[in-house]
Amino acid sequence: MGMDVDNQDIRTIYARHDERLRNIYSTLNRIEKHLERLNGKVSNHDTDIARFQTWGAVALVTFPIMINIIMRFV
Repeated sequence: MGMDVDNQDIRTIYARHDERLRNIYSTLNRIEKHLERLNGKVSNHDTDIARFQTWGAVALVTFPIMINIIMRFV
């Protein structure tokens, strides 16, 4: 009534399972490296956005003052 599985069958199943796990871990490692690169890019983009916002705020304050000074001379 029981299954007739010998040691060779178990070794074969174990080898296939081990190979699948290696493939999964290799794929996960590649995904993690890719995500690390993406996180670095996102960090750079956040810095660029903050830089643009700062320049925008400076321009928002500076341009009206400059225009006001120029209009006084005209």
